[in-house]
Amino acid sequence: MPETTSAFSIQNLNFYYGQKIALSNISMEIPPRKVTALIGPSGCGKSTFLRCLNRMNNTIAGTRVEGKILLNGSDVYAADMDVVDLRQRVGMVFQKPNPFPQTIFDNVAFGPRVTGRVESKSQLQGLVEESLKRAALWDDVKDKLEDDALSLALGQQQRLCIARVVAVQPEVILMDESTSALDPVATLRVEELIAELKEDYTIVIVTHNMQQAARVSDITGLFWLGELVEVSDTKQMFLKPKEELTEAYITGRMG
Repeated sequence: MPETTSAFSIQNLNFYYGQKIALSNISMEIPPRKVTALIGPSGCGKSTFLRCLNRMNNTIAGTRVEGKILLNGSDVYAADMDVVDLRQRVGMVFQKPNPFPQTIFDNVAFGPRVTGRVESKSQLQGLVEESLKRAALWDDVKDKLEDDALSLALGQQQRLCIARVVAVQPEVILMDESTSALDPVATLRVEELIAELKEDYTIVIVTHNMQQAARVSDITGLFWLGELVEVSDTKQMFLKPKEELTEAYITGRMG
C-alpha cells in the first residue's frame, strides 16, 4: 500500500447519543503504519471517536452516526460491511486488561480458531508463539502457556491482550488508554511495543498523558468538547501548535 494513502479517512463525522451530539464535524486522515495519538480532557470525545472506527458504539442503544469513515477506501458504515470482519481488521486494546478466564495459550489462539485462520495444530502453535513474541511476552510465558491468563501481572495481561489482537493479523490496532492502569515499568514496556508494532500496523491511541503522546506518536489530534481542534505532526503540535486552544491545553492553562 503506498505511503500516501490513508488507513482511515474520516469525513464530516457526527456522532449522537440519543439527541445529544458527542462528536461534531470530525474530519481527519489517519496514515498507515504510524502512531496517531488522540489527546484532550476527559469527556471530550476521544474514546467515542476511537470506538466509531470499528463500530464498537453499535453496542450502545440509541446511538447514531453521520458522515463517512473509510478504511482503506471501504465505508465502515456501509450496509454490506461485515462487522465481525471489521473488528478483526481493526482490533482494540482496552483501558483495563481483559484476558479471558482461560489459559495463556487459549487467549491468543481464540481469534485464529474462531476465524478459521489456521489449518493444523502446529500452525496454531506457531501463530501463538509468533504473536506472543510480537507482544514481547514470549520469554515471560513460554514455559507456562497452560497457566491461567489471570495469574499474570497486570502489565503482562495487557501485553497478552495485545498478542490476542495481533494473532488475527489486523490492519489497525486501537488502544484506549491502554497504559493508564499500569505501573511506570509496565507502561514503558507497552510504549516500546507500540514503537515496534507500527512497522507493520497502523496504531491509534487515546491517552490522557501528553508526555506519552509526545514520546510514542507521529501524529497528534486534540479533541475538545466533541470537536477536533487541531491535528498535525506530533513535534509540530507540541513545539508550535497552530491553535491558541491547543497551546493553552498543552501548557496546562486549560483542561
